[in-house]
Amino acid sequence: MNPEETFEDFLSSATSMEVAGVDTEVLIRGEGEPLLYLHGLSGLENSTALIDRLARNFKVYAPSVPGFGGTQLPAHFTGIDDAAIFCLDLLDALGIGRAVVAGFSFGGWLAAEMLVLDPQRASRLVLGAPLGLPTAHRREAHVTDIFMLSPAQLQEHMQYSAPPPPVDPATLSESQVERMVRNTAAASLYGWSPYVNNPKLPHRLHRVALPTLVLWGEDDRIAPLAYGQRFADALPNAELRPLAQCGHRIEIDQPSAAAQAIVNFACASAAIEEPAE
Repeated sequence: MNPEETFEDFLSSATSMEVAGVDTEVLIRGEGEPLLYLHGLSGLENSTALIDRLARNFKVYAPSVPGFGGTQLPAHFTGIDDAAIFCLDLLDALGIGRAVVAGFSFGGWLAAEMLVLDPQRASRLVLGAPLGLPTAHRREAHVTDIFMLSPAQLQEHMQYSAPPPPVDPATLSESQVERMVRNTAAASLYGWSPYVNNPKLPHRLHRVALPTLVLWGEDDRIAPLAYGQRFADALPNAELRPLAQCGHRIEIDQPSAAAQAIVNFACASAAIEEPAE
């Protein structure tokens, strides 16, 4: 995305398609090996810089998860398992057998849930500060409760870089306000109770044995690096890579470093998998 391009400009290239009866918004950019990009709790809005960089090496498919952005929320969707099955249906609708899968925050949790169900759908997996593991033990919190923070506190906690100035809703278009409200409601739907985790996920991650890169901000104030280490340890073939000067929103704080790490990891792991001549 060039400096003059707004998110609305970026979004104008989105495709509308039906996925298992769900009207779905999908950004498709670039050429090359397919990469499924799964966004965080704020929707696609924070991901433009990272998607743009990944599109230089991959054909990126970045859907708005049901309930977020411009994607319909079916009445029967009640949790992360519905969204995980939707992602598998999306790959089917796109005609993609296997893809590099990259998910950040909520999207990392969603990627893990999807691949627990069908590990063969990913060639390589990148998780950026994924949620999904238990977030507390008795009175000890492992993850900051974002629903207890004010909007200003939430912005300060989410990223290492200076948070954006407060937005006056009166200056936004009706469609922009609608996206904000939908993103907030969807974040609550998937993450309210149990709080941004699936208690069963730690017992299922052994099924996700493909090469996995776990990226984590050293200055993550939502989920600390120790939480990231637990996530990496729960996966059979994962490497944890900390990112300096980076908070929970890796896609905001370090989009270039994250994109380069994904490209290098995908190329290196693909070379290892190739049979020797």
